[in-house]
Amino acid sequence: MFRKLIFCAASAFALTCTAAASAEVFFTETFAVGTIVTGQFKTKTKEEASACYRLMNDETRRLEHLLSAYDEDSDISRLGSNAGHWVEISRDTFEVLSASKIISKETHGTFDPTIGTVIKLWSVDQPDHHIPKNQSLEKALKAVGYEKIGLKQENGKFYAKIGKQQQISVGAIGKGFIADKVMKTLKDHGCRDALLSFGGNVIGCGTNAENKPWNVGLQSPDKERGNFFAVAPLDDTSIVTSGDYEKFFVENGVKYSHILDPKTGKPVPATLSSVTIIDKNSAQADALCTALFVMGWDGAVKFLQEHPDLPAVLVDESVKKAAITKSAESLVRVTDPALKTAIIPQSGPVVFKDTKQ
Repeated sequence: MFRKLIFCAASAFALTCTAAASAEVFFTETFAVGTIVTGQFKTKTKEEASACYRLMNDETRRLEHLLSAYDEDSDISRLGSNAGHWVEISRDTFEVLSASKIISKETHGTFDPTIGTVIKLWSVDQPDHHIPKNQSLEKALKAVGYEKIGLKQENGKFYAKIGKQQQISVGAIGKGFIADKVMKTLKDHGCRDALLSFGGNVIGCGTNAENKPWNVGLQSPDKERGNFFAVAPLDDTSIVTSGDYEKFFVENGVKYSHILDPKTGKPVPATLSSVTIIDKNSAQADALCTALFVMGWDGAVKFLQEHPDLPAVLVDESVKKAAITKSAESLVRVTDPALKTAIIPQSGPVVFKDTKQ
């Protein structure tokens, strides 16, 4: 199950760490929530690391059961099969839906969890992916609208209701939400030096074997996994990336990404290759990454100018330019000399320079 690390370069953004003589870091991985989930735990013994892994695995699978759109007994599936009616749900599902409504409103619907029916029409990340017919897509789009999600608490129980014909997908916030919950569980049980990766969601606490913040590499969108365009320390926070370079299919020479625009029901036109956000709230970072990707380069730059405290990095579709918010400037170090970089100004155009200069 575990390997003691002398050096590692794992998946997600790729995680790097070293082991000093005074500490041990153990690495493990499993498959859950549709991706490879990895954990690195700095502990005194292998047995302690094993206990941390069990906590990570058990909490991940508990939450996956609640939030999966493909498990007919999940809270999400029961909402879909009882659309238009109140359904009792768990506190966790209530929390993720509450957060989803807030972020949907803040991003003017570029993130919207009620896009579930549209997602299943495309099934980009499934073997039966295909381009849906316009008539089917138009019908599915009529059901999209986060405003129809109802939430209430009564007598200590939690309830939700969605609009008729609606289906929920928390794929654009779920992994971040699970990452937050798993990390809290680990901390509560004494696993205070850990680094977790849920695909494009990386979250860490404590320090690595050198008693320094975990170091995370940001994956180069146009290169094989393990090649980075930048690095950032992860000090009790999370780093989340959305991109169109892993989940997609090509038909008749056209690339169709898994990131869909809730307003058109179609894959987002390619102006960005990746969006990275650094935030203590991994769920929020997850949803905002998707929203900014849907906004496109110009829309994402404008949103970040309106929210200057949000540490973020945008990489354009050509993978030749990276725009960084002022709040991320001290956190992210660009290492790819081929990239032109720029700090996003408070207003006006983004002006780039060569990293090597």
